[in-house]
Amino acid sequence: MAHKKQRSKYISFLIVSEDSQAPRTIRLRKSVLRMFLFVLVGIAALIIIGAATYWKVASLALENNRLQEENFKLRKGLDQLEELKKELGSVQKFKKQIKGSLNGYVTVESVSDKDSFDVKGIDFDRLSMDKRRTIFNSIPSLQPVEGFLARGFDARSLLASAHLGVDIAAPTGKAVLAPADGVVMFSDWTVGGGNVLIINHGLGYITLYKHNERNMVRQLERVSRGQVIALLGNTGDITSGPHLHYEIWKKYLPVNPLNYITVKNKE
Repeated sequence: MAHKKQRSKYISFLIVSEDSQAPRTIRLRKSVLRMFLFVLVGIAALIIIGAATYWKVASLALENNRLQEENFKLRKGLDQLEELKKELGSVQKFKKQIKGSLNGYVTVESVSDKDSFDVKGIDFDRLSMDKRRTIFNSIPSLQPVEGFLARGFDARSLLASAHLGVDIAAPTGKAVLAPADGVVMFSDWTVGGGNVLIINHGLGYITLYKHNERNMVRQLERVSRGQVIALLGNTGDITSGPHLHYEIWKKYLPVNPLNYITVKNKE
């Protein structure tokens, strides 16, 4: 009766050294080797799955960050749009008021060339120093810019050629100062006047500045007497050189600015 050949449960590895040492033999059980290979395959599979999962999660995180950034930009854009709508409404409202005010140019009938400060009826002796300071700081008495008079005030000429302010010629870029405390009613571009500023000083006084190289204050900004509000320029269609066209309006009528300038600009 033939004997069955018994399968070996071991695998032998022969290690031959390069030197003169005798070769060595390592025996491993097949079951241990299979288990070792299975563990290696499992570890490799886990590494591959982990890497794929990490890449997918990282991609999702990047996409989420991108979407959040876009959402933030959209929300910021909507907020800015709402602010622009509100600002546009305010600007349109002020432009209507200013347009109505500027229409006074063609309805002026007579303005006294000797108009001066209207402080009659005020008992200054009974007023506190703060109230006196408030009143005088609201009267546009500071010369807005140093220069020479290129054209004077003339409201009694023909309506088409009336000049309801004074032109002060000076170098481009020279600082224009606020002649009194006030609030900016208008700060924008116009075709004829270029960069235009209009300031409400209270007590019925409004001042206007045309042809500015640059307006340094914004609409609704509060300004103080002596503050730089613009840089003198030559902007707009109706100008023949660098100068400031300066007007003072008192109770909706133009008055001669030279009758109000009592403090010279020393810049």
